[in-house]
Amino acid sequence: MKIKLIAVDLDGTLLRSDHQIGENTQQLLSQLSKTGIKIVPTSGRPLTGVLPYTEALDLTGENYAVLYNGALVQNLTGKTLARHGLDQASAIALLKVQQLTQSNLHFMREDGFFTLDHRLSLQMAKSSFLTSLPLIIMPQVPADFSYLKAEFTGTPDEMDQLGAAFPAWLSELYNVARSDPQIWELNAPLASKGNAVHELAARLGIKDDEVVVFGDQGNDLSMFQNPNFFKVAMGNAIPALKERANLVTKTNDDEGIYDALERLMA
Repeated sequence: MKIKLIAVDLDGTLLRSDHQIGENTQQLLSQLSKTGIKIVPTSGRPLTGVLPYTEALDLTGENYAVLYNGALVQNLTGKTLARHGLDQASAIALLKVQQLTQSNLHFMREDGFFTLDHRLSLQMAKSSFLTSLPLIIMPQVPADFSYLKAEFTGTPDEMDQLGAAFPAWLSELYNVARSDPQIWELNAPLASKGNAVHELAARLGIKDDEVVVFGDQGNDLSMFQNPNFFKVAMGNAIPALKERANLVTKTNDDEGIYDALERLMA
């Protein structure tokens, strides 16, 4: 197949468990970028949490990243190509959902993670650390508040209980995905990795059947629902991705991206 764009999720996919890129994968993606193939990080993270890895891959500012699960598409200098945000009314609605079970809730913006919670989950603190964005505790949600993504965090059991308690209207008004046993993520309906990769490819004159996508978790599912993308599930991926994949590769810790691309480009 002719490959013009490779979309790679970060955590659990491009990154090993130690949050580093494997040496073989790093060298191969860097080489492919120099041939003109677009390497596009496709993540729930903001740009600040992506740039250390694009630098490791020697990607220039005129490359692109899909951020906040597709709520924001930017080039690596920070120029915005697409945005799908949420408003204060949606934040108030999610605060009511939070009351259904024990959980933390924060709202992700480009300038930080905003929360009303004073006792923070370990996952919330970890997300702030990995993305180099501050955690900001608000006394209330301002009337003009806007944000790109909401995250419920807690223990796996707490997130199981929260998911079971979600009201039916939630999936009608939000793009809901479980990206980790300790995280539920919520975006605007049009904000998804699949939509963002498709729109970015079209903008670059790239057809969907020239796109390869890699993922491992529920927030990657939208990419695996596109019938024309070539879909590669990591060995550590959830069953829903493996069922839809054209290829199941090795795990993230075994450099599954390198393994798959070596086979595809042989």
